[in-house]
Amino acid sequence: MSSSYHYFDQQRLTLHCGSHLPAAQSLLQLAGNSALAAQLMPAPTAQQLLDAAEQAYKAGYEQGASTEFELQGLAIAGIGDPLLHMDLLAEFLPAFKAKRHGVPVTLVSYGLVAPGEATALCQQLIALEVEKLEIYLPASNPPAYQQAVKPTQLGFSEVCQFIHSASDAGLQVTCFAYAPVAQQSELRALALDLGARGFVVKPQYRA
Repeated sequence: MSSSYHYFDQQRLTLHCGSHLPAAQSLLQLAGNSALAAQLMPAPTAQQLLDAAEQAYKAGYEQGASTEFELQGLAIAGIGDPLLHMDLLAEFLPAFKAKRHGVPVTLVSYGLVAPGEATALCQQLIALEVEKLEIYLPASNPPAYQQAVKPTQLGFSEVCQFIHSASDAGLQVTCFAYAPVAQQSELRALALDLGARGFVVKPQYRA
């Protein structure tokens, strides 16, 4: 089930936040899902996201989870980067949390945040009751990161600093890359050194 506002990624309900990006391509494109990216609406409203989430829950999302550990909650991702859509999150998340108490929220992001803004941004995320961040970390050195991500703002140093700042602030950070990954052990070591709870390799979408 998917719409212009939400879709399922690895069976987790994912809301699309908009189209602003800090890099040349969206994470959906890097994951091999350009078809879905083309279907998503450029700028959904908070009410549209609330309606989409409620539709998914009423249709039985998470009813099959037998334990608390199987509850995947809600992810926010899509074409754009949720950290560039904070106004939308500030409107959507309090309304969602008021209706769905205890549902964990994860932001899937490039993590390209200016160091001078990182602490305040993390505090804002905590105030909005965001529990988890999944940060794209496909390379363990600046040249390889530049080639893999092609950032339009900031770069390898800034994403590393943000992972560290977010972890220090109390957010649960996981770093990830899309298969195939050549330097998995180096990336896992880097992620853990920066304070992340782990590093995972996500599968590519299959056409």
